Amino acid sequence: MSGHTKRAMAQKKANKERRACLHGQRVSTHQRKKPQQRSQQQQQQQQQQYQHHRQGTRPHNGIYDDVDPLDRQLFDYIIVVDVEATCERDTNNYPHEIIELPGVLIDVRRGVVDRQRSFRSYVRPTRHPILTDFCKSLTGISQEDVDKAPTLQEVVQAFESWFRATIPAGAKVAFAADGPWDFKNFIYEHAIVRDHVSFPSLFYEYLDIRTTFAHHFNRGAPLKLDAMLNRMKLRFEGRPHCGFDDAVNIARLAIAMMRAGCVFDYLVAIPLDDSFHYSMDGFPLYRREEGSGKLDADVVNDIAKGCYGMDFFTFGEQHREKVLQYRSEHPREFRHAALKYMDERFHRGRLTAVRSRLMALFVLAMIAVAMILQLLYTRLTKGWLLR
Repeated sequence: MSGHTKRAMAQKKANKERRACLHGQRVSTHQRKKPQQRSQQQQQQQQQQYQHHRQGTRPHNGIYDDVDPLDRQLFDYIIVVDVEATCERDTNNYPHEIIELPGVLIDVRRGVVDRQRSFRSYVRPTRHPILTDFCKSLTGISQEDVDKAPTLQEVVQAFESWFRATIPAGAKVAFAADGPWDFKNFIYEHAIVRDHVSFPSLFYEYLDIRTTFAHHFNRGAPLKLDAMLNRMKLRFEGRPHCGFDDAVNIARLAIAMMRAGCVFDYLVAIPLDDSFHYSMDGFPLYRREEGSGKLDADVVNDIAKGCYGMDFFTFGEQHREKVLQYRSEHPREFRHAALKYMDERFHRGRLTAVRSRLMALFVLAMIAVAMILQLLYTRLTKGWLLR
């Protein structure tokens, strides 16, 4: 059982016992023990611990405001991947090959898409080196782009070099995509299992933006990228089916979701049961032993601390200073962020209450109309019988 599940079960048990003690349903374990005399020093220590807890001085890397939606996220950086592959019109079981591999960087605490520090590379296919007209028209990738591009294995090595140079030691980072197709299909099934291309194990876990959006904003029903952008009052920027432009818009969507209060805490984990993956030294995996599932924030921090050591705390302090400086330089984006989030929740609650009251009034009005009609029918019937 992984730490994520253990921590969740322990928290659930503690909450259950706390509620039971509150309502007098049963006595907690520490109350069953024989009472002992406590010294004055022990009482003072307990009081200090209580004040320490009340003041919220428990260290939490990357958390500056527990209510601010960007500070409630588990990761400091998110890398959005949206690959493009060879294709043909109306053809099933086509041997797709990756021809574009982008990695768009999201600076979570700043709430920005860092395009300048992002990664992008075209890939030269080997199974079908000549692109179809449909593929060139759909993706906007020319034959010249792929002819002069490196192979997929070379691009993966370049991606790893970019990752090490861009992500500072101590930062918590996760990949993300719009649905399961990029990582599970194009990368894992086609590139790794079929073509035996080696990928870092970091590519075996990712955040599913589409599924998360469906659960948080659309009652579990998945939507396409354009519909999700419209729901968040955004418009697509760039060229559709361009890998880099798609990834940029997915990143913009993710930031809008985070600002709206969505926390990306569900990680999809691909099994590490092949012989082609390799680990990147110095960077942790946050996957659960049970596979895909919800992450615990404290366990994520513990994993990062165990991997990075003192770099975890050094990065936390330096990153905090930079983020606070950025927020002071852009006050309109972060001014009263916590109050704004709470105000939105308050208005949503009021809207729900108003809807409930209107529904109740409608039901009462229908009952009153039915009673009036019944009364009129009774009087008309009596008058007809008297005649």
